[in-house]
Amino acid sequence: MIEEFLKAEKEAIEKELIDYFAYLNENEEEILLKDFFAQLQEFILNKKAKRLHPTLLIAAFVGIVNPINLDNQIDQIRKISLAVELLHSGHLIHDDLLDDDVERRSKPTFHVQLKNELNKVYGNLEIPNKNELIQMYGRDMSILGGVQGYLLGLNVIKSSRFSENLKLLAINEYTEAMDNLMKGQIIEEYMNYHNITMSLEQYLIIAEMQRASLMEKSAKIGAILAKGNTHYQINPLSKAMNLMGQAFAIRDDMIDLISDIKARKKKIIYIFAVQNTNEEQSKTLNEIYHLKELSKNDVKTVETIFTETNAVIIAEHFSKNLISQAKGSLRDIYPDLNKNQKAFFNKFSDYMYMRSF
Repeated sequence: MIEEFLKAEKEAIEKELIDYFAYLNENEEEILLKDFFAQLQEFILNKKAKRLHPTLLIAAFVGIVNPINLDNQIDQIRKISLAVELLHSGHLIHDDLLDDDVERRSKPTFHVQLKNELNKVYGNLEIPNKNELIQMYGRDMSILGGVQGYLLGLNVIKSSRFSENLKLLAINEYTEAMDNLMKGQIIEEYMNYHNITMSLEQYLIIAEMQRASLMEKSAKIGAILAKGNTHYQINPLSKAMNLMGQAFAIRDDMIDLISDIKARKKKIIYIFAVQNTNEEQSKTLNEIYHLKELSKNDVKTVETIFTETNAVIIAEHFSKNLISQAKGSLRDIYPDLNKNQKAFFNKFSDYMYMRSF
């Protein structure tokens, strides 16, 4: 059931995205901005994107709204769900730039896409410092592109047809999500550059800010727009989504284990490993993580230590426990979600834990 719902909503959301960018193009007179929006569209309309955040917003709305009003409002809620997808896309642009990633979902990251575009424009022209200019262009325009994504999402909420009071409440959650994304990124970059090994508590704080918050806020915006009860419906749903988001972050890091080792990133598996290493294992990890570049043998050695310390198993059990707590919070929702959406959120929690993409 969940796969069908995710697929159907993804198709509907992508149609809305196409219509939205057509609207931007039609209403923008400045040709250079038209070109920039076309670049954003190319990056965002990636067929491999899951569209989980707007789907969560829609699912929360459908689960709580009076069924009598659903048919009249479903089109508008799909339009407003684009806000969280644009916010998410803006954050991905900045995250890829900070990590200097070259590919996302089998396509160039936004800064690489822009560099490739300028490279074609320059062609065989002899320009002083051409490569440096291309690098700066990709960097500068990605900084602007990420911010533009945040603002476009905000404008989607502002221009919706919901009441001014509901829009104000939704905007408050949207800006809190944006604030959390920024703060989480700041903390992570600060720790990276100061070579600080984060504690489990710090990891969960960053996971909550960078991963869980937007999932939680997406569902909360949907519930608010459906006029859900704050104490009995919105709060327990928000708590459940926050726990799912933390499990999502852990699962993500488990999937990205090898690439994180190669990049010497000290994520959740590393944190659990160092809590259980002996003196020799600790010394080996410390030496490898201070190398400029890791060999295949170095990566294999780290994997072996992670296995010997049961770090992966501990992370899996930790993630599973978060999902169990999330399901407990879902049971606290009253009046309950409608039958289909209650089943969806329970299945979605398992989907977060079992995901392997």
